[in-house]
Amino acid sequence: MPTVQHKCLNCRHFRNDPQYLESVFKGMSSLSSGHASVRMDDGICKLREQYLSADFLCDGYLPFDATGN
Repeated sequence: MPTVQHKCLNCRHFRNDPQYLESVFKGMSSLSSGHASVRMDDGICKLREQYLSADFLCDGYLPFDATGN
């Protein structure tokens, strides 16, 4: 069974769903949208309060629990 990498994409603090990004960055739809392919899987770290690459690694990593939270 493959192990989950400890990177933002797999962290409980990381949010990268388009609807969330559009709510955080008011007016983002004027730049295309949160669905834009140029952002790939990048998103917001709610712990650091920063826009980060989904591949970023930090010591605040917290895996999702069994319910996906």
